[in-house]
Amino acid sequence: MFYLIGIGLKPGHLTAEALEAVKKCKHVFLENYTSRYANGNRKDLEKRLGREVVEVDRGAVEEDFDKTLTRAKREHTALLVFGNPLTATTHIQLLLDAQRLGVECKVLPGVSVTDFLGKTGLDVYKFGRVTTIVFPQENYAPESFYDVIERNKSIGLHTLCLLDIQADKGRLMTAKEAIQILLDIEKRRGKKVVGNGGKLVALCALGGDQELIAAGRAERLLDFALEGLPQCLIVCGDLNDKEIEAMKALCES
Repeated sequence: MFYLIGIGLKPGHLTAEALEAVKKCKHVFLENYTSRYANGNRKDLEKRLGREVVEVDRGAVEEDFDKTLTRAKREHTALLVFGNPLTATTHIQLLLDAQRLGVECKVLPGVSVTDFLGKTGLDVYKFGRVTTIVFPQENYAPESFYDVIERNKSIGLHTLCLLDIQADKGRLMTAKEAIQILLDIEKRRGKKVVGNGGKLVALCALGGDQELIAAGRAERLLDFALEGLPQCLIVCGDLNDKEIEAMKALCES
């Protein structure tokens, strides 16, 4: 049996079902490249699980996991994923690969960033397509995430922006970096989708001791103390009266 298990945003988010599944497993892996805990680390996770956990990087999961899946036919194996395991398409591919190899699978969901959206005061039914803002690099500076925000906003919808992680460099994008990337794109394109005075919401260390949800215009958030990691960013669409009232009450500003 292959278990694909969401472990939430901190060790305390582990479900009883997840703990029982791990007890059955001979091999337990933790993918370390899509996110990280807001509180705690691998050692804290191992203490809660009562067993050793082996970290695996993107290459091991995306390019060299068939051997592990094949072994799961004989020995129960788990891959632990921060947040919810099927948010990243990589992990859906693992289920497809397991099916191709004839491996029985079970998916156990975990607490995700999306479970915290209501704490912003925004209507969760008014979110459009989710996107990921990535670090611009030499010879690689995609802007498709900006197009997603623009399309969502054109029909009044909010956009949840997940932020890039460069696990090999230990670097997590901050909401301020994301805002600046968006403003730089706007300057090049001559548009005003993000920097038009509309509301943005920075989500910091959700579920952790440093949790902070701050709302304001782009310029305001660039001056705000946004410290806890990981972080996300929401670009708001049209706001109704109830959302405006709730955001004022629930968010720092």
